[in-house]
Amino acid sequence: MDLTVQLKGLTLKNPLIVTAGEHGRDGETIAKVAGFGPGAITTKTIAGMAVPDPRPCYATMRGGFMNCVMGAVIGADQWFSREIAIAKNGGVPVIANLAGTNPAEAADLARRAEEAGADIIELPTHCPHFAENLEAQFPGLQLPPPEIYDPEPLYQTVKAVRQAVSLPIIVKLSAIYHHATLDWVKAGIDAGMDAVEVADTLGPVMAINIETGQPKMGGPRGFGAISGGALKPLTLRMVFEIAQAYDIPVIGSGGIESWRDAVEYFMAGASMIGACTAGHLRGPAAYRSIVDGLAKYLESHHTTLAEIKGLTLRRVEERKTKGWQEITQPIPPTVIVEKCTACKLCQPACIYEAIKVEETAVIDPVKCYGCNLCVDICPQRAIESPYYK
Repeated sequence: MDLTVQLKGLTLKNPLIVTAGEHGRDGETIAKVAGFGPGAITTKTIAGMAVPDPRPCYATMRGGFMNCVMGAVIGADQWFSREIAIAKNGGVPVIANLAGTNPAEAADLARRAEEAGADIIELPTHCPHFAENLEAQFPGLQLPPPEIYDPEPLYQTVKAVRQAVSLPIIVKLSAIYHHATLDWVKAGIDAGMDAVEVADTLGPVMAINIETGQPKMGGPRGFGAISGGALKPLTLRMVFEIAQAYDIPVIGSGGIESWRDAVEYFMAGASMIGACTAGHLRGPAAYRSIVDGLAKYLESHHTTLAEIKGLTLRRVEERKTKGWQEITQPIPPTVIVEKCTACKLCQPACIYEAIKVEETAVIDPVKCYGCNLCVDICPQRAIESPYYK
């Protein structure tokens, strides 16, 4: 199964990118993780100076993951003199994630990264816990809140970097920009970016240890950011909106825990996918599992990445042409008797009391509201939706 993808003339052996995180913390780690089969690996965010992480810095949450990590604990000088060269030994493209404090600094970092052998430049936009932790570490430093309505600073940064390097440029949008995704993407396109990744973490957020009352994250107030599954419905919509409006490669990132999540992103219009949390929680073998599962899915469905890419965009257009944009009358689902195991998960989940389970589930068509929850909750796929056939 051919999983190769192209980004401005650069070939990736598969569409999975390990996004910025601990598996990109230094050259040795990148080279090691490359053995687990990703198409490319991103460095942890490289800034002009190293910044320590507040501790503790990770916690799980229902459906997701929290962190308050900062940029790389290795400074730019070491990255460009040593770490990227070591990372290249892994044999996969290295994406240098660069955070300059202004367009000129971003351009200088990008120029140095290109000279050091990086294959792609990535420009992050906003990390929701950075400012508070930096101000705590460097007394007197004052960082204003992010500008979430005006993408002009992004435009100026991408423009400066585009003039400085010939490498492909990815802009990684934070989920904080979900309210105006297309405005930010247009600014990046106008300035010369080659691909957009959505999305970086969302926040600030917090979690509390109920035994101690302490926030689970370190730092002044224990604020962090959300990644993982909780972010996926939001970022999936962002990918869809971008693919619907612009012809630019989109990297779908946020909550890709399995190949199933990856398939959803491709159907929403993504050209590539990014994973990080899955590798943190299950180890780097999770990346290989996603790629292998994706290949098996394509083989079993006798299809290709090109064919499933944007399928949901086409399905939505189909709703429009067939007059299915608003179905307001309930249509009861169908129970596939031979599949039903009478597990009874559907019965208490039906708030309309339309389902009774004896030997099999039975749906009362008079009481059924047509909400489709029973379809989604059935582990045996024994209840079939009547909609959008």
